[in-house]
Amino acid sequence: MAERKVALLIPVYNDQEGLEETLAHLPGEIPLDVVVVDDGSQPPITLPQLPPPHRAFLLRLDGNRGITGALNEGLRFVLARGYPYVARLEARDVALPGRFAKQLRFLEEHPEYALVGGQARFVDPTGRETHRERFPTEDGEIRRVMHARNPFLHPAVTLRTEALRAVGLYSERYPAAEDYELFFRLVKGFKVANLDEPVVEVLVNPEGISGKKRRRQLLTRLRILLENFDPGLKESWLGLLKNGALFFTPTPLVGWLKRRLPGRRGWL
Repeated sequence: MAERKVALLIPVYNDQEGLEETLAHLPGEIPLDVVVVDDGSQPPITLPQLPPPHRAFLLRLDGNRGITGALNEGLRFVLARGYPYVARLEARDVALPGRFAKQLRFLEEHPEYALVGGQARFVDPTGRETHRERFPTEDGEIRRVMHARNPFLHPAVTLRTEALRAVGLYSERYPAAEDYELFFRLVKGFKVANLDEPVVEVLVNPEGISGKKRRRQLLTRLRILLENFDPGLKESWLGLLKNGALFFTPTPLVGWLKRRLPGRRGWL
């Protein structure tokens, strides 16, 4: 069997069915070591049989630590075992055929890059496509756009573990936007990119983000934008204005705008 270079990190909390759906659809173009972190689920998560050539490891947390704690527990496992790359995926999302091979090839051919993401298909529970969102692909464009919004879809990225050793793991200081803050740290020392093709199918939660969580996320985003503010970039000003306005916009109105402006969902 080929050398296992990629660990796939999946945190999960009280979603056995979603995890099984994700694992059942793993493409098999390269062997993956799947690291599932059970974030205190009740009943505890169990691992189903994985399709070859993959194998799985289950880490159980004593209690529910939240997404950041679960991610970091998984990353410590990955780093301790020396995998050169770690990919992300969420329970209920589906990695599309070719995703891991293409992202691995990109990082192998471009050692100066710390991270590569990709485009996504957003679908409802029936499998119908709900909308599309364009993620920038080139390093220079990404560096500008990220001052206005997150230019990566978290479950679509694969990261170089050497870069994580250099910048550190996810920070507990940025609730609901821990990935965004980590991406800012990565671009300060490395190049980043998105593939120009879909790499993941994302299930859209019909209930959306709760108002409480959304306001916390917006406050965290504003803090990240202020900490990385560049007065010479129009995107920095746009990011502050947009997130400030959204903070005072009622959640039902945001949902209405998303339905009417599907191509702009990433800005909301």
